[in-house]
Amino acid sequence: MSLKGFGWLKWSALAAMVAVGGTLAHATTGSMSIRVGLQSVPPDEVYTAKDWGARYKLKVEHGSFSSGADILKAFIAGRVDIGNGGSGRLVTMAAQQPELFYIVAANQYGGDRYGVMVAKDSPIKTVQELKGKKVGAVTGSGTYSTFRVYLDNNGLKESDFQIVNMKVEDLRAAVQQGIIDGAVAWEPHVAIAETMGVVRRIQSMAGVNDSPNFVLVNRKFADANPEAVARYIATLIDLGELISSNPQEAAKLAAGQISKKGVSINPKALELSFTRIKMDPKVTDALLAELIPVAESMKGASKIGAVPDFKKLVRMDFYEQAVKLRQASR
Repeated sequence: MSLKGFGWLKWSALAAMVAVGGTLAHATTGSMSIRVGLQSVPPDEVYTAKDWGARYKLKVEHGSFSSGADILKAFIAGRVDIGNGGSGRLVTMAAQQPELFYIVAANQYGGDRYGVMVAKDSPIKTVQELKGKKVGAVTGSGTYSTFRVYLDNNGLKESDFQIVNMKVEDLRAAVQQGIIDGAVAWEPHVAIAETMGVVRRIQSMAGVNDSPNFVLVNRKFADANPEAVARYIATLIDLGELISSNPQEAAKLAAGQISKKGVSINPKALELSFTRIKMDPKVTDALLAELIPVAESMKGASKIGAVPDFKKLVRMDFYEQAVKLRQASR
C-alpha cells in the first residue's frame, strides 16, 4: 500500500482582516483567513476532512506538503503563515532563525507515535540486534531526532548502524522486501504496516521523548492578524478534543478524506495510530523541556552551535484568547 496519495484540500481565495492593537475581541466578528501548511499525518487528514474554521468565521487555506521539512521550507519562504514540523527541524530553526516565528501552540506529540519496525518474519527483536544492519529513516525528521536520543540513552550511536535516508512512504515496502533490515517511522505508517500484517513494531519511542510538534506562526503575520491566529488555535483545540475522545470517528474522517485521493486505508489502522498520538494545543514547560535533549544531541553532533532558549519564542496570549473564543461560540 502506498501513501503517496495522501493529499489535502485545495487552496481557496480568501479575504483578510487585520485586528489592530489592544486585546483581541472575545467574539468572532467578520471573516478572516490564514494560510496553513499541513502534511500526510492522521491529525492533518482529519483537519482537512471538515471546515473547522466555520465556527469561528475563519477561512483556512490548506497547503499540501509531504513532510514537516517541506512545510517549514514553505514557511521560511513566506508561502504559508502557519506551519508545524518535527522537533529536529524546530530546533534548527530556533538556532538559526529565531526572529522569524513565534511558537503559539502544540501540535501532535508523544513518543509512542514513533516506532522501529522490522519484517514480520524477521528474527530481530530489539534495536540492539540491528547493529551493523541497514536501518531506513527520514534523517533530519523529528522521528529520527528522537531515535538518536534513544540511542544516546541506551549506549548506542548512529555509526553502529547503516542508516539509509529514505522517503517515509517507501520504508514499509523496503522492510517487507528485505532491502533494509529495519526502519524508524512515524504514525500512521507503522500502524498501517502492522495492520497489513507485514511488519512488527519492536520498539516504541514512548518514554524517550514526547517529541512535540509545535505550531509556528510568522511573526509579521501574527502581529498584524492576532485574532486570525487565535481563531486558528481554537480550531486545533476542537480537533484535539475529537481525536482524544473519539479516535474511531476521527479515523473514519481521515480514511474518508484519504480515499478521495484514490488511496484506500483501513480505518482500523488509523484508529490504532490515533491511540498513539497525544493532542493538546496548550504549550507547557514540560513540552518545551522535551526539546532540550534533542537540541543537546544535535549540538553534540555539531548540527547546531548552541541550545536555543525556546521559552523566549513562545506567545501564550493567542492560546488564551482561543479558549475565550471557544467559550463565546458555544
